[in-house]
Amino acid sequence: MTQAVSNPNPAPDSSNAERPTFILVDGHSLAFRSYFAFAKGRDGGLRTTTGIPTSVCFGFLKALLEVMATQQPEAMAIAFDLGLPTFRHEADDTYKADRPGTPEDFIPDMKNLHELLAGLNVEVVTAPGYEADDVLGTLALKASAAGFRVKILTGDRDLFQLIDLQQEIGVLYLSKTFIQGGGTGPTDFGVEQVKEKLGVLPSQVVDFKALCGDKSDNIPGVKGIGEKTAVQLLESYNDLDNIYASIDRIKGATKKKLEEGKESAYHSRHLAQIVVDVPLEINLEECKLKGFDRTVLEPILEKLEFKSFLGKVNQLQQRFGGAAEELGDKEDKEDNYQLPTTNYQPDDDLWFFTAADTEANQKQSLSPIQPQIIDTAAKLTQLVEHLQTFTDSATPVAWDTETTDLEPRDAQLVGIGCCWGDEATDMAYIPIGHAAGANLDRATVLEALRPILESDRYPKALQNTKFDRLVLRFQGINLAGVIFDSMLASYVL
Repeated sequence: MTQAVSNPNPAPDSSNAERPTFILVDGHSLAFRSYFAFAKGRDGGLRTTTGIPTSVCFGFLKALLEVMATQQPEAMAIAFDLGLPTFRHEADDTYKADRPGTPEDFIPDMKNLHELLAGLNVEVVTAPGYEADDVLGTLALKASAAGFRVKILTGDRDLFQLIDLQQEIGVLYLSKTFIQGGGTGPTDFGVEQVKEKLGVLPSQVVDFKALCGDKSDNIPGVKGIGEKTAVQLLESYNDLDNIYASIDRIKGATKKKLEEGKESAYHSRHLAQIVVDVPLEINLEECKLKGFDRTVLEPILEKLEFKSFLGKVNQLQQRFGGAAEELGDKEDKEDNYQLPTTNYQPDDDLWFFTAADTEANQKQSLSPIQPQIIDTAAKLTQLVEHLQTFTDSATPVAWDTETTDLEPRDAQLVGIGCCWGDEATDMAYIPIGHAAGANLDRATVLEALRPILESDRYPKALQNTKFDRLVLRFQGINLAGVIFDSMLASYVL
Protein backbone atom coordinates (compact mmCIF):
# COMPACT_ATOMS: atom_id res chain seq x y z
CA MET A 1 0.00 0.00 0.00
CA THR A 2 1.33 3.41 -0.95
CA GLN A 3 1.33 5.99 1.82
CA ALA A 4 1.03 9.75 1.68
CA VAL A 5 4.24 11.75 1.66
CA SER A 6 4.23 15.54 1.74
CA ASN A 7 6.99 17.82 0.51
CA PRO A 8 7.59 20.34 3.31
CA ASN A 9 9.42 22.80 1.04
CA PRO A 10 7.70 22.72 -2.34
CA ALA A 11 8.83 24.91 -5.19
CA PRO A 12 6.13 27.21 -6.52
CA ASP A 13 4.53 26.11 -9.77
CA SER A 14 3.00 29.02 -11.62
CA SER A 15 1.68 26.74 -14.36
CA ASN A 16 -0.94 25.41 -11.96
CA ALA A 17 -2.44 28.84 -11.23
CA GLU A 18 -5.55 28.16 -13.31
CA ARG A 19 -6.22 24.62 -12.17
CA PRO A 20 -9.92 23.76 -11.73
CA THR A 21 -10.98 22.87 -8.20
CA PHE A 22 -11.93 19.40 -7.01
CA ILE A 23 -13.69 19.30 -3.62
CA LEU A 24 -13.34 16.10 -1.60
CA VAL A 25 -15.65 15.79 1.40
CA ASP A 26 -15.01 13.76 4.54
CA GLY A 27 -18.59 12.53 4.71
CA HIS A 28 -18.87 11.24 8.25
CA SER A 29 -16.89 14.15 9.67
CA LEU A 30 -19.26 16.68 8.12
CA ALA A 31 -22.31 14.56 8.98
CA PHE A 32 -21.39 14.30 12.67
CA ARG A 33 -20.61 18.00 12.87
CA SER A 34 -23.95 18.77 11.25
CA TYR A 35 -25.72 16.52 13.74
CA PHE A 36 -24.05 17.96 16.84
CA ALA A 37 -24.37 21.52 15.57
CA PHE A 38 -28.08 21.22 16.30
CA ALA A 39 -28.19 18.42 18.87
CA LYS A 40 -27.40 20.78 21.74
CA GLY A 41 -30.25 23.12 20.87
CA ARG A 42 -33.23 23.24 23.18
CA ASP A 43 -35.15 20.69 21.14
CA GLY A 44 -32.22 18.37 20.56
CA GLY A 45 -32.03 18.80 16.81
CA LEU A 46 -33.99 19.50 13.66
CA ARG A 47 -37.06 17.47 12.74
CA THR A 48 -39.90 17.70 10.26
CA THR A 49 -43.46 18.18 11.48
CA THR A 50 -43.85 14.40 11.13
CA GLY A 51 -40.80 13.71 13.29
CA ILE A 52 -38.17 12.88 10.65
CA PRO A 53 -34.71 13.96 11.98
CA THR A 54 -33.03 16.37 9.56
CA SER A 55 -30.05 17.89 11.40
CA VAL A 56 -27.54 15.94 9.32
CA CYS A 57 -29.21 16.58 5.97
CA PHE A 58 -29.75 20.30 6.56
CA GLY A 59 -26.32 21.03 8.02
CA PHE A 60 -24.54 18.93 5.40
CA LEU A 61 -26.27 20.56 2.42
CA LYS A 62 -25.93 24.06 3.85
CA ALA A 63 -22.19 23.53 4.45
CA LEU A 64 -21.69 22.10 0.96
CA LEU A 65 -23.39 25.05 -0.70
CA GLU A 66 -21.42 27.63 1.26
CA VAL A 67 -18.12 25.92 0.43
CA MET A 68 -19.10 25.57 -3.22
CA ALA A 69 -19.96 29.28 -3.35
CA THR A 70 -16.43 30.25 -2.30
CA GLN A 71 -14.44 27.50 -4.03
CA GLN A 72 -16.39 27.23 -7.31
CA PRO A 73 -15.49 23.55 -7.89
CA GLU A 74 -15.78 21.71 -11.18
CA ALA A 75 -15.81 18.31 -9.51
CA MET A 76 -16.79 16.82 -6.16
CA ALA A 77 -16.75 13.47 -4.41
CA ILE A 78 -17.89 12.51 -0.92
CA ALA A 79 -16.23 9.65 0.94
CA PHE A 80 -17.94 7.68 3.70
CA ASP A 81 -16.87 4.88 6.02
CA LEU A 82 -18.78 1.64 5.53
CA GLY A 83 -18.90 0.80 9.22
CA LEU A 84 -17.12 -2.50 8.53
CA PRO A 85 -13.73 -3.74 9.77
CA THR A 86 -10.75 -2.39 7.84
CA PHE A 87 -7.12 -3.48 7.54
CA ARG A 88 -6.45 -1.36 10.65
CA HIS A 89 -8.93 -3.39 12.70
CA GLU A 90 -7.23 -6.54 11.46
CA ALA A 91 -3.89 -5.14 12.65
CA ASP A 92 -5.31 -4.03 16.01
CA ASP A 93 -8.70 -5.16 17.30
CA THR A 94 -8.75 -2.24 19.78
CA TYR A 95 -8.55 0.36 17.00
CA LYS A 96 -11.34 2.93 17.58
CA ALA A 97 -12.83 0.49 20.09
CA ASP A 98 -13.54 3.16 22.70
CA ARG A 99 -15.78 5.28 20.50
CA PRO A 100 -19.37 5.53 21.78
CA GLY A 101 -22.30 4.16 19.85
CA THR A 102 -24.02 6.15 17.13
CA PRO A 103 -27.02 8.22 18.33
CA GLU A 104 -30.28 6.55 17.31
CA ASP A 105 -31.66 9.52 15.39
CA PHE A 106 -28.40 9.88 13.45
CA ILE A 107 -29.03 6.63 11.55
CA PRO A 108 -32.25 7.57 9.69
CA ASP A 109 -30.82 11.04 9.08
CA MET A 110 -27.79 9.47 7.38
CA LYS A 111 -30.04 7.26 5.27
CA ASN A 112 -31.89 10.34 4.06
CA LEU A 113 -28.57 12.10 3.45
CA HIS A 114 -27.47 9.39 1.04
CA GLU A 115 -30.81 9.73 -0.75
CA LEU A 116 -30.36 13.51 -0.88
CA LEU A 117 -26.83 13.24 -2.31
CA ALA A 118 -28.07 10.79 -4.93
CA GLY A 119 -30.79 13.28 -5.83
CA LEU A 120 -28.15 16.00 -6.24
CA ASN A 121 -26.21 13.65 -8.54
CA VAL A 122 -23.07 13.90 -6.40
CA GLU A 123 -20.56 11.05 -6.47
CA VAL A 124 -20.33 9.06 -3.21
CA VAL A 125 -17.28 6.82 -2.84
CA THR A 126 -16.59 3.97 -0.39
CA ALA A 127 -14.11 1.10 -0.31
CA PRO A 128 -14.47 -2.20 1.60
CA GLY A 129 -11.53 -2.80 3.91
CA TYR A 130 -10.55 0.88 3.98
CA GLU A 131 -11.65 4.03 5.74
CA ALA A 132 -12.96 7.21 4.16
CA ASP A 133 -9.58 8.84 4.87
CA ASP A 134 -7.90 6.30 2.59
CA VAL A 135 -10.46 6.95 -0.13
CA LEU A 136 -9.86 10.69 0.20
CA GLY A 137 -6.09 10.25 0.07
CA THR A 138 -6.33 8.12 -3.06
CA LEU A 139 -8.73 10.49 -4.80
CA ALA A 140 -6.62 13.51 -3.82
CA LEU A 141 -3.55 12.15 -5.59
CA LYS A 142 -5.57 11.01 -8.61
CA ALA A 143 -7.25 14.41 -8.94
CA SER A 144 -3.99 16.30 -8.50
CA ALA A 145 -2.31 14.16 -11.16
CA ALA A 146 -5.26 14.87 -13.47
CA GLY A 147 -4.68 18.61 -13.19
CA PHE A 148 -7.04 19.61 -10.39
CA ARG A 149 -6.44 21.82 -7.38
CA VAL A 150 -7.72 19.66 -4.51
CA LYS A 151 -9.45 20.85 -1.35
CA ILE A 152 -10.49 18.34 1.33
CA LEU A 153 -13.40 19.48 3.52
CA THR A 154 -13.04 17.92 6.96
CA GLY A 155 -12.95 18.52 10.69
CA ASP A 156 -10.44 15.68 11.17
CA ARG A 157 -6.80 16.55 11.80
CA ASP A 158 -5.70 13.13 10.51
CA LEU A 159 -6.11 14.48 6.98
CA PHE A 160 -3.46 17.15 7.55
CA GLN A 161 -0.92 14.54 6.45
CA LEU A 162 -2.26 14.79 2.88
CA ILE A 163 -1.47 18.50 2.53
CA ASP A 164 1.05 19.03 -0.25
CA LEU A 165 1.52 22.50 -1.71
CA GLN A 166 3.49 21.26 -4.69
CA GLN A 167 0.61 18.99 -5.72
CA GLU A 168 -1.92 21.66 -4.72
CA ILE A 169 -3.63 19.49 -2.14
CA GLY A 170 -5.00 21.43 0.81
CA VAL A 171 -7.52 21.04 3.61
CA LEU A 172 -10.59 23.15 4.32
CA TYR A 173 -10.74 22.69 8.08
CA LEU A 174 -14.22 23.09 9.53
CA SER A 175 -14.66 25.70 12.23
CA LYS A 176 -16.66 24.89 15.33
CA THR A 177 -19.62 27.09 14.39
CA PHE A 178 -19.47 27.13 10.60
CA ILE A 179 -22.52 24.92 10.05
CA GLN A 180 -24.62 26.98 12.44
CA GLY A 181 -23.72 30.20 10.67
CA GLY A 182 -21.74 31.73 13.53
CA GLY A 183 -18.30 31.15 12.04
CA THR A 184 -16.30 32.54 9.15
CA GLY A 185 -16.24 29.34 7.12
CA PRO A 186 -13.66 26.58 6.90
CA THR A 187 -10.04 27.59 7.34
CA ASP A 188 -7.75 26.93 4.38
CA PHE A 189 -4.96 24.82 5.88
CA GLY A 190 -1.52 24.57 4.35
CA VAL A 191 1.91 23.80 5.77
CA GLU A 192 2.09 26.91 7.96
CA GLN A 193 -1.35 26.39 9.47
CA VAL A 194 -0.59 22.77 10.38
CA LYS A 195 2.71 23.82 11.93
CA GLU A 196 0.91 26.46 13.99
CA LYS A 197 -1.83 24.07 15.15
CA LEU A 198 0.16 20.90 15.83
CA GLY A 199 3.76 22.08 15.98
CA VAL A 200 4.81 19.77 13.13
CA LEU A 201 4.77 19.73 9.32
CA PRO A 202 2.14 17.78 7.35
CA SER A 203 4.86 15.27 6.43
CA GLN A 204 5.44 14.68 10.17
CA VAL A 205 1.82 14.24 11.26
CA VAL A 206 1.92 10.44 11.03
CA ASP A 207 5.13 10.18 13.07
CA PHE A 208 3.69 12.69 15.53
CA LYS A 209 0.78 10.31 16.14
CA ALA A 210 3.18 7.36 16.23
CA LEU A 211 4.96 9.02 19.16
CA CYS A 212 2.16 10.57 21.23
CA GLY A 213 -0.77 8.47 20.01
CA ASP A 214 -4.33 9.52 19.29
CA LYS A 215 -6.88 8.86 22.03
CA SER A 216 -9.89 9.39 19.75
CA ASP A 217 -8.76 6.53 17.47
CA ASN A 218 -7.26 4.43 20.28
CA ILE A 219 -3.79 4.68 18.72
CA PRO A 220 -1.40 4.00 21.63
CA GLY A 221 1.80 5.78 20.60
CA VAL A 222 4.78 5.50 22.96
CA LYS A 223 3.77 5.29 26.60
CA GLY A 224 4.82 8.43 28.43
CA ILE A 225 5.52 10.51 25.31
CA GLY A 226 3.19 13.49 25.09
CA GLU A 227 2.59 16.01 22.35
CA LYS A 228 5.28 18.46 23.50
CA THR A 229 7.97 15.78 23.62
CA ALA A 230 6.85 14.42 20.25
CA VAL A 231 7.19 17.88 18.70
CA GLN A 232 10.65 18.33 20.22
CA LEU A 233 11.83 14.95 18.94
CA LEU A 234 10.58 15.65 15.42
CA GLU A 235 12.14 19.11 15.43
CA SER A 236 15.48 17.54 16.32
CA TYR A 237 15.40 14.34 14.25
CA ASN A 238 12.75 15.00 11.57
CA ASP A 239 11.04 11.57 11.49
CA LEU A 240 10.50 8.37 13.45
CA ASP A 241 13.16 6.36 11.63
CA ASN A 242 15.82 8.96 12.34
CA ILE A 243 14.74 9.21 15.97
CA TYR A 244 15.47 5.52 16.46
CA ALA A 245 18.62 5.72 14.34
CA SER A 246 19.81 8.44 16.74
CA ILE A 247 18.57 6.80 19.93
CA ASP A 248 22.02 6.88 21.55
CA ARG A 249 22.01 10.68 21.33
CA ILE A 250 18.77 10.87 23.30
CA LYS A 251 19.21 10.90 27.07
CA GLY A 252 17.34 10.06 30.22
CA ALA A 253 13.75 8.95 30.63
CA THR A 254 12.81 9.85 27.04
CA LYS A 255 15.36 7.39 25.67
CA LYS A 256 14.06 4.65 27.94
CA LYS A 257 10.45 5.30 26.93
CA LEU A 258 11.37 5.23 23.25
CA GLU A 259 13.32 1.98 23.60
CA GLU A 260 10.51 0.27 25.51
CA GLY A 261 7.86 1.65 23.15
CA LYS A 262 9.55 1.07 19.79
CA GLU A 263 7.19 -1.69 18.69
CA SER A 264 4.18 0.40 19.72
CA ALA A 265 5.54 3.42 17.85
CA TYR A 266 5.82 1.60 14.53
CA HIS A 267 2.50 -0.13 15.09
CA SER A 268 0.91 3.27 15.75
CA ARG A 269 2.48 4.70 12.62
CA HIS A 270 0.92 1.89 10.60
CA LEU A 271 -2.51 2.71 12.06
CA ALA A 272 -2.16 6.48 11.53
CA GLN A 273 -0.85 6.39 7.96
CA ILE A 274 -3.42 7.15 5.26
CA VAL A 275 -3.23 4.81 2.27
CA VAL A 276 -3.24 6.53 -1.11
CA ASP A 277 -3.53 3.63 -3.54
CA VAL A 278 -6.92 2.17 -2.66
CA PRO A 279 -8.24 0.13 -5.64
CA LEU A 280 -11.17 2.38 -6.55
CA GLU A 281 -13.42 1.58 -9.48
CA ILE A 282 -14.14 5.18 -10.34
CA ASN A 283 -13.35 7.52 -13.21
CA LEU A 284 -12.74 11.13 -12.22
CA GLU A 285 -15.04 12.18 -15.05
CA GLU A 286 -17.89 10.70 -13.00
CA CYS A 287 -17.11 13.23 -10.26
CA LYS A 288 -17.59 16.32 -12.41
CA LEU A 289 -20.61 18.38 -11.42
CA LYS A 290 -23.24 18.01 -14.10
CA GLY A 291 -26.53 19.02 -12.52
CA PHE A 292 -29.44 16.89 -11.39
CA ASP A 293 -32.94 15.79 -12.33
CA ARG A 294 -35.21 18.14 -10.40
CA THR A 295 -38.09 15.65 -10.61
CA VAL A 296 -35.91 13.34 -8.48
CA LEU A 297 -34.60 15.99 -6.08
CA GLU A 298 -37.75 17.96 -5.34
CA PRO A 299 -39.71 15.08 -3.71
CA ILE A 300 -36.73 14.48 -1.40
CA LEU A 301 -36.62 18.15 -0.38
CA GLU A 302 -40.38 18.08 0.18
CA LYS A 303 -40.14 15.00 2.41
CA LEU A 304 -37.45 16.74 4.48
CA GLU A 305 -39.52 19.96 4.52
CA PHE A 306 -36.56 21.98 3.20
CA LYS A 307 -38.76 24.81 1.97
CA SER A 308 -35.94 27.33 1.56
CA PHE A 309 -34.04 24.88 -0.66
CA LEU A 310 -37.18 24.10 -2.64
CA GLY A 311 -37.49 27.82 -3.34
CA LYS A 312 -33.99 27.85 -4.79
CA VAL A 313 -33.87 24.71 -6.92
CA ASN A 314 -32.74 26.74 -9.92
CA GLN A 315 -29.80 28.10 -7.91
CA LEU A 316 -29.00 24.60 -6.70
CA GLN A 317 -29.05 23.37 -10.29
CA GLN A 318 -26.47 25.97 -11.31
CA ARG A 319 -24.34 25.35 -8.24
CA PHE A 320 -24.19 21.63 -8.99
CA GLY A 321 -23.18 22.16 -12.61
CA GLY A 322 -26.55 22.08 -14.35
CA ALA A 323 -28.28 24.51 -16.67
CA ALA A 324 -30.65 27.06 -15.14
CA GLU A 325 -34.26 27.29 -16.20
CA GLU A 326 -36.06 30.52 -16.99
CA LEU A 327 -38.35 30.94 -14.00
CA GLY A 328 -38.85 34.70 -13.92
CA ASP A 329 -39.70 35.87 -10.40
CA LYS A 330 -40.83 32.44 -9.28
CA GLU A 331 -37.65 31.59 -7.42
CA ASP A 332 -36.09 33.37 -4.46
CA LYS A 333 -32.69 34.62 -5.59
CA GLU A 334 -31.26 35.40 -2.15
CA ASP A 335 -28.42 33.05 -1.26
CA ASN A 336 -29.57 32.25 2.29
CA TYR A 337 -31.03 29.03 3.65
CA GLN A 338 -33.44 29.08 6.56
CA LEU A 339 -33.94 26.34 9.11
CA PRO A 340 -36.35 23.75 7.71
CA THR A 341 -38.80 23.68 10.59
CA THR A 342 -40.24 26.26 12.94
CA ASN A 343 -40.30 24.08 16.05
CA TYR A 344 -36.51 24.21 16.54
CA GLN A 345 -35.24 26.76 19.03
CA PRO A 346 -31.46 27.08 18.88
CA ASP A 347 -29.28 27.58 21.90
CA ASP A 348 -28.94 31.29 22.62
CA ASP A 349 -25.21 30.82 23.13
CA LEU A 350 -24.85 29.72 19.51
CA TRP A 351 -27.26 31.78 17.44
CA PHE A 352 -28.37 35.26 16.41
CA PHE A 353 -26.38 37.52 18.72
CA THR A 354 -23.60 39.61 17.18
CA ALA A 355 -20.72 41.04 19.19
CA ALA A 356 -22.49 44.42 19.17
CA ASP A 357 -25.71 42.84 20.45
CA THR A 358 -23.84 41.15 23.24
CA GLU A 359 -21.99 44.32 24.26
CA ALA A 360 -25.22 46.34 24.30
CA ASN A 361 -26.99 43.71 26.38
CA GLN A 362 -24.14 43.55 28.88
CA LYS A 363 -24.37 47.31 29.39
CA GLN A 364 -28.07 47.03 30.15
CA SER A 365 -27.83 44.53 32.98
CA LEU A 366 -25.46 42.39 34.92
CA SER A 367 -26.10 38.70 35.42
CA PRO A 368 -27.89 37.97 38.70
CA ILE A 369 -25.94 34.75 39.23
CA GLN A 370 -22.71 34.67 41.19
CA PRO A 371 -21.00 31.34 40.48
CA GLN A 372 -18.12 30.18 42.61
CA ILE A 373 -15.02 29.90 40.42
CA ILE A 374 -13.11 26.77 41.42
CA ASP A 375 -9.54 27.68 40.52
CA THR A 376 -7.52 26.13 43.35
CA ALA A 377 -7.09 22.61 44.68
CA ALA A 378 -8.50 23.68 48.04
CA LYS A 379 -11.67 25.05 46.44
CA LEU A 380 -12.04 21.83 44.44
CA THR A 381 -11.81 19.70 47.57
CA GLN A 382 -14.36 21.89 49.33
CA LEU A 383 -16.74 21.68 46.36
CA VAL A 384 -16.53 17.88 46.18
CA GLU A 385 -17.26 17.60 49.90
CA HIS A 386 -20.28 19.86 49.46
CA LEU A 387 -21.61 17.96 46.42
CA GLN A 388 -21.38 14.67 48.32
CA THR A 389 -24.18 15.86 50.58
CA PHE A 390 -26.73 15.88 47.73
CA THR A 391 -28.11 12.34 47.61
CA ASP A 392 -31.84 13.11 47.58
CA SER A 393 -33.48 12.57 44.19
CA ALA A 394 -35.86 15.44 44.98
CA THR A 395 -32.94 17.87 44.76
CA PRO A 396 -30.58 16.66 42.01
CA VAL A 397 -27.49 18.65 41.15
CA ALA A 398 -27.52 20.17 37.63
CA TRP A 399 -24.39 19.62 35.54
CA ASP A 400 -23.07 20.99 32.26
CA THR A 401 -19.86 20.72 30.23
CA GLU A 402 -18.25 23.52 28.24
CA THR A 403 -16.30 22.34 25.20
CA THR A 404 -14.44 23.59 22.13
CA ASP A 405 -16.55 21.60 19.69
CA LEU A 406 -20.09 20.39 19.13
CA GLU A 407 -18.88 16.95 18.07
CA PRO A 408 -17.98 15.07 21.28
CA ARG A 409 -15.16 13.01 19.77
CA ASP A 410 -13.38 16.20 18.63
CA ALA A 411 -14.25 18.31 21.67
CA GLN A 412 -11.72 19.47 24.21
CA LEU A 413 -13.11 20.02 27.68
CA VAL A 414 -12.95 23.70 28.64
CA GLY A 415 -14.84 23.63 31.92
CA ILE A 416 -17.48 21.93 34.07
CA GLY A 417 -20.37 23.69 35.78
CA CYS A 418 -22.83 22.56 38.44
CA CYS A 419 -25.76 24.03 40.34
CA TRP A 420 -27.39 22.71 43.52
CA GLY A 421 -29.91 25.34 44.63
CA ASP A 422 -31.93 28.43 43.71
CA GLU A 423 -29.71 31.05 45.34
CA ALA A 424 -27.43 33.19 43.18
CA THR A 425 -24.34 31.58 44.71
CA ASP A 426 -25.56 27.96 44.65
CA MET A 427 -23.44 27.10 41.64
CA ALA A 428 -19.82 26.56 40.70
CA TYR A 429 -17.68 26.57 37.59
CA ILE A 430 -14.38 24.73 37.19
CA PRO A 431 -12.13 26.19 34.45
CA ILE A 432 -9.99 23.51 32.81
CA GLY A 433 -8.98 24.60 29.34
CA HIS A 434 -9.43 28.36 29.03
CA ALA A 435 -6.94 30.36 26.98
CA ALA A 436 -6.75 33.04 29.68
CA GLY A 437 -7.04 33.01 33.45
CA ALA A 438 -6.35 30.28 35.96
CA ASN A 439 -7.15 26.66 35.08
CA LEU A 440 -7.09 23.51 37.14
CA ASP A 441 -5.42 20.39 35.78
CA ARG A 442 -7.99 18.42 33.78
CA ALA A 443 -6.92 14.99 35.06
CA THR A 444 -7.00 16.21 38.68
CA VAL A 445 -10.51 17.64 38.28
CA LEU A 446 -11.89 14.53 36.60
CA GLU A 447 -10.44 12.21 39.23
CA ALA A 448 -11.87 14.39 42.00
CA LEU A 449 -15.32 14.40 40.40
CA ARG A 450 -15.28 10.77 39.22
CA PRO A 451 -16.80 9.27 42.44
CA ILE A 452 -19.75 11.66 42.05
CA LEU A 453 -20.18 11.63 38.28
CA GLU A 454 -19.97 7.84 37.98
CA SER A 455 -22.21 7.04 40.95
CA ASP A 456 -25.98 6.49 41.02
CA ARG A 457 -25.87 7.64 44.64
CA TYR A 458 -25.69 11.28 43.52
CA PRO A 459 -28.78 12.25 41.43
CA LYS A 460 -28.12 14.55 38.49
CA ALA A 461 -30.06 16.77 36.07
CA LEU A 462 -28.77 17.82 32.65
CA GLN A 463 -29.87 19.56 29.46
CA ASN A 464 -29.29 17.17 26.52
CA THR A 465 -27.66 14.41 28.55
CA LYS A 466 -26.69 12.55 25.40
CA PHE A 467 -24.16 15.21 24.42
CA ASP A 468 -22.59 15.61 27.87
CA ARG A 469 -22.48 11.84 28.38
CA LEU A 470 -20.46 11.44 25.17
CA VAL A 471 -18.14 14.32 26.06
CA LEU A 472 -17.43 12.81 29.47
CA ARG A 473 -17.02 9.32 28.03
CA PHE A 474 -14.24 10.60 25.79
CA GLN A 475 -12.63 11.96 28.97
CA GLY A 476 -12.80 8.52 30.61
CA ILE A 477 -15.87 9.26 32.75
CA ASN A 478 -18.95 7.01 32.58
CA LEU A 479 -21.77 9.29 33.66
CA ALA A 480 -24.38 7.70 35.94
CA GLY A 481 -27.26 8.80 38.15
CA VAL A 482 -29.05 11.07 35.67
CA ILE A 483 -32.69 11.30 36.73
CA PHE A 484 -33.85 14.33 34.75
CA ASP A 485 -33.16 15.85 31.34
CA SER A 486 -34.83 19.23 30.78
CA MET A 487 -34.60 18.82 27.00
CA LEU A 488 -36.45 15.52 27.05
CA ALA A 489 -38.98 16.95 29.48
CA SER A 490 -39.73 19.79 27.05
CA TYR A 491 -41.09 17.24 24.57
CA VAL A 492 -44.03 16.41 26.84
CA LEU A 493 -44.95 19.94 27.86
